[in-house]
Amino acid sequence: VEEEEEDTKEEEEEDRSHLRQGWGARMPQKNESKVKKNKKVIVEAIYEPPQEADADAAEGFVMLDDDQEENVEHVASLLGLQKVGWIVGQPPRETGFQFSAAEVIMAAELQLECAQGVEETPFVTVRCTVGDEGNVIVEAFQVSLQCMEMVAEEALDIGPNPGFCYVNETFTAIQEGKPSPTVENNFFLTLVPIHGYQSDMFVTQFPFANRPFDDRQQTHDEMKRQLTKSGQAGWEFIDLLSDFALLLYLCKFLDVSQDMPKICESVKDREVLLDDGYKIIISSMAGMDGSY
Repeated sequence: VEEEEEDTKEEEEEDRSHLRQGWGARMPQKNESKVKKNKKVIVEAIYEPPQEADADAAEGFVMLDDDQEENVEHVASLLGLQKVGWIVGQPPRETGFQFSAAEVIMAAELQLECAQGVEETPFVTVRCTVGDEGNVIVEAFQVSLQCMEMVAEEALDIGPNPGFCYVNETFTAIQEGKPSPTVENNFFLTLVPIHGYQSDMFVTQFPFANRPFDDRQQTHDEMKRQLTKSGQAGWEFIDLLSDFALLLYLCKFLDVSQDMPKICESVKDREVLLDDGYKIIISSMAGMDGSY
């Protein structure tokens, strides 16, 4: 890629208003997050920030202000977690069309942020879509270092064909020995294998935040439903409390700087017993009786 003059940008038009899209923070244990060949990144939790579909946006959605953003980062840090990916929902597309140009560029931007530059990173983009037979398809990808470098230099733009990244007129891309005004999106993508994993630290039972159309919402009644399982089928109170969505919900009612570090320490290390005072406070919030 050779730099020439000034830059211009065009907007991609692709109507995805019928599908709600967004990203989720995928969190691994810190000691598993180093980038080494054939090493795994363990995903412990997902967070969905507030968002809404927008057919006029190149990505098909817009992110909304998130009053929980600081709490998410704080609780994740207390639990020894870090962000390693985002998830995007897609409508059914023609065979071979994995990502739009807007999604490729956003993936590169997020990888650059995670790696703090054009470096190897565990950060992945996960696409969720529907197959021809109504089956759910989940695949993980990374964009190449070359893509990251081109996005960092603002060499890639969004154009009228969403299957291609358009090369900014201030740069020249050489393909097969000839200048090319576009690069097919799949050229930048690398498939990342996904393996099943059952967390030893967390459960995922409490409703997710920012899902206004779900039947179940985050409430004290839902907290009671979850925590009253304590003492049954081998569940202990701390096991049921070890739910990333529930811990974030507690941040709205407990002191984030004083209470949450002590609670998260017991979640992270089960040998550190949760203080009975916190059990009483949380049980009272949930409207439970004295047993826990």
